[in-house]
Amino acid sequence: MPISLMRVPLLSGVLLLSACQHAAPRITPQMDAVAAQSDMLQQWVADAAPQIAANPEQYRLQILLTEIQRDQAARPVLRQHQYRADAEYLYPASTVKLAIAALALEYLQQLSVYGVTADTIMQTEPLLPGDTLVNRDSSAESGLPTVRHYVKKILLVSDNDAYNRLYELLGQQYIHLRLVTLGFTDAQILHRLERPLSAEQNRATNAVAFYDSTGRLLYRQPARYAQALPARPYTPVGQDHLQDGVRQGKPFDFSQKNRWTLSHMHRMIQLIMLPESLPPESRLQLSAADLQFLQQQMAQLPGDSQDPRYDPAQYWPAYVKFLLYGAAKDAVPDPQVHLHNKVGDAYGFLLDSAYIRDDCSGAEFMLSAALYVNKDGVLNDDQYDYDTVGLPLLKRLGERALAHARSKGPKQCVVPALMRRL
Repeated sequence: MPISLMRVPLLSGVLLLSACQHAAPRITPQMDAVAAQSDMLQQWVADAAPQIAANPEQYRLQILLTEIQRDQAARPVLRQHQYRADAEYLYPASTVKLAIAALALEYLQQLSVYGVTADTIMQTEPLLPGDTLVNRDSSAESGLPTVRHYVKKILLVSDNDAYNRLYELLGQQYIHLRLVTLGFTDAQILHRLERPLSAEQNRATNAVAFYDSTGRLLYRQPARYAQALPARPYTPVGQDHLQDGVRQGKPFDFSQKNRWTLSHMHRMIQLIMLPESLPPESRLQLSAADLQFLQQQMAQLPGDSQDPRYDPAQYWPAYVKFLLYGAAKDAVPDPQVHLHNKVGDAYGFLLDSAYIRDDCSGAEFMLSAALYVNKDGVLNDDQYDYDTVGLPLLKRLGERALAHARSKGPKQCVVPALMRRL
């Protein structure tokens, strides 16, 4: 593709951050009641996993459930239940990708004056050791990278490289300031994923350029370097950890890792799936088309995607749908149950946050749950208890929440089997 060497005026740092300069109060979900601690959720855990119910601190178990009813004008009325929400630090893993995907689509509206859209060709220039020019995407039918395609890969299969490209587009400082104005005052998204970089390297983000289909440069954003955020206190997890295959003899310190709590995950689901439940000034500034695109991609299954396409042997029907389906590779998702979600798993932490709607009963709810499953206490040894402990619990919690919502749904119907065997 021919590349124009013409430079266009750069958006100033003031303009890029204009949406983030004013302080905003921390916003809590609009609920008609908030339970201090839900006996119902506690009972669900006891029924599903007695060993976890007996030691919730060890497993860092946390749950948020929001029941959704509609008033006569079809406006959502929300009632929240919580069990140990935000009681301990949770490494958020890939759950931060949903926030970055949403912010990237919102960010592009500032570049629309240059003709940049989510479908514009995006190139990422090298900056750090090991970087190369990113001007191709073999997973795309066109072979070219775009923000829309990166968002698809993030939400379909939780692609790390796609997340990294959008993190670099936004930059650490913009991410932080925009999250503050949205009410996420103590959130910190600090680093790329699956790249062993220092905190200083993660503050540096690559130059990004957008081109039209003829190769004409529309806009180039230079490399940026964010100011360091205040240091967080020592945050140890586990008894030991491996570094370069060698035990270090001490817990793993997460003080420089991303901070994105269960409440943050739950609220981001609300911002995308139920924006009408929040005041206009507290919502993402997304077009109706971008919001609908996000919602659709959060529910789409890898096997239903035509661009990109995924190997069903590697990406099974209910891939990354932990709530309701757990680790079951032979589960066929119920077409009447729409699950819009984002999961994460790393270092023994397992998380899923979802909006679920059931066409059969008309029921809808939001459910977020997370826990830490690492029996040997060693991090980075890839010996975690996801399949045997964590995923079965998330599946059962999702099933109980769906059954509970159906019992209160606006209509009664014959409930199909949640999963059919192939």
